Amino acid sequence: MTEQMVAVEAADGLALSGFEVAGRNRNAAVVWIHGFGVGYDLPECVELGRELSRRGIGFVAGNVRGHDGAAAGFRRRDGGYEVIPIGSWWEIFEESALDVAAWIDHARGAGYGRLVLAGHSFGALKAVNYVSSTRPEDLAGLALVSPSFGFVHLDAAVASHADSLVAGGKGHELLPSGSWSRGFGTDTVSAQTYASWWRIAPTFFGEGATRFADITCPLFVVYGAAGDLGGQEEIERFRRLATSTPRFESTVLAGLRHRYAGAEKVLAEALEGWVGAAAGQLAKE
Repeated sequence: MTEQMVAVEAADGLALSGFEVAGRNRNAAVVWIHGFGVGYDLPECVELGRELSRRGIGFVAGNVRGHDGAAAGFRRRDGGYEVIPIGSWWEIFEESALDVAAWIDHARGAGYGRLVLAGHSFGALKAVNYVSSTRPEDLAGLALVSPSFGFVHLDAAVASHADSLVAGGKGHELLPSGSWSRGFGTDTVSAQTYASWWRIAPTFFGEGATRFADITCPLFVVYGAAGDLGGQEEIERFRRLATSTPRFESTVLAGLRHRYAGAEKVLAEALEGWVGAAAGQLAKE
């Protein structure tokens, strides 16, 4: 098992950090996108990568610009770097596709034969956004682990206030405390962040939503049975939305909570079986 810190640069020059755990060979890898308010370096994320590596599957996990809460980002510009506010407080949701693309490109460059994109919680929506926006043809599959429904809980009044601040050039200002009560470790985000969520949310769960219908690779949806954001009812909702996937599979895992700490082996076993099946199907096509 070989572990290493890695770094990538998004298409707009933003520097991002992550880590990679190589499998026994380069046949397949999981590219993991973290959720809201956290980063790639959660202990359970590291252990999940090791568990998958022991099963012969590579693992690449990296920060997207919406990592942790408040963070300083370094973006290449004019031969140097400019410092910009990023983190979950200041991200613009659509820009997350640039970050996911950078990590996918890293995994491609590392020589893995089959790539599976996996997003956890809010990261699942970012993974879907990437697939919908870029239509990659070489993904062996997309795994949504404990996907979030945060977009259905947005408030029109808060969105209106956020839009006003953005229009007035104050998009970086944090909204009043309590504006985002469902956040992990925070109850607010910036106006530009909330405005971006409001802008894109209807394409996920609104009338005529298209994001999930844009998924044309095998799709795997996972929830935990020991305290999670959803279960079988939510899985069926995704099944109805994902009308273009050639293969929809799902599971509710016993012993798994939303934060999968302590159940990394359970999750790794589920991903191992599905990655093998998804990669096998792609090879036949």
